Amino acid sequence: MTENEEYIFNHFLISIKSGFESLEDIIDSTMEAVEDEGWECEISEEWIRERVTREYNKNFEASKTWQHPTDTEKLHAAFDALARQGIIALHNAGYTTSDAVYDAKDVWNDAEDEGSKPIGYCYYHGQDLERVIETDELMIGFSGAKANNDKEAIIIGHKVVDALKAAGLTVEWNNTASTRISVQDFVWRNVFTSDEDVEEKWGYDRVLRLIKEA
Repeated sequence: MTENEEYIFNHFLISIKSGFESLEDIIDSTMEAVEDEGWECEISEEWIRERVTREYNKNFEASKTWQHPTDTEKLHAAFDALARQGIIALHNAGYTTSDAVYDAKDVWNDAEDEGSKPIGYCYYHGQDLERVIETDELMIGFSGAKANNDKEAIIIGHKVVDALKAAGLTVEWNNTASTRISVQDFVWRNVFTSDEDVEEKWGYDRVLRLIKEA
């Protein structure tokens, strides 16, 4: 592969392994990335479709041999448990920390509009997802109800750590509000099923449903 082909390959490989997008959506976004870079003469649509489809099918076939629960399923269980405690726990929240905080506040407002009273939030964003797929370390951000309130944030941090450990995950954290929680030796394993399933299992509406049980 050329340098540009390798760059694009790694771009769609992360999308495939995340398990949040369909094959056609990944092909479309990969073609858009090639067009944005102006690499159409070097990287053809045929090359993209062949490589993306091959890797997509490879991930699907590998999923048949995974031992359950996977680390990703353990994370899902932990986040659902946190939502039931009144903590807005968001999967794949935007791409950066600022995106994730914005999304958490948006969901918080929706929860309050529906009569719920959240006590904090936690999340991982798109860059965190890329990192865990590449390095097996997942970073979790968190906060209390009030921004820059270390005491509240640390309380939420401990609840997040407890839930992750209860789900069977290995966690490192220095018990400070300024340091995110690190989930160690995390093997991300997920496979796309349908848009409806992704929304039901990973979407923000699930938090609103679960937090009503808090």
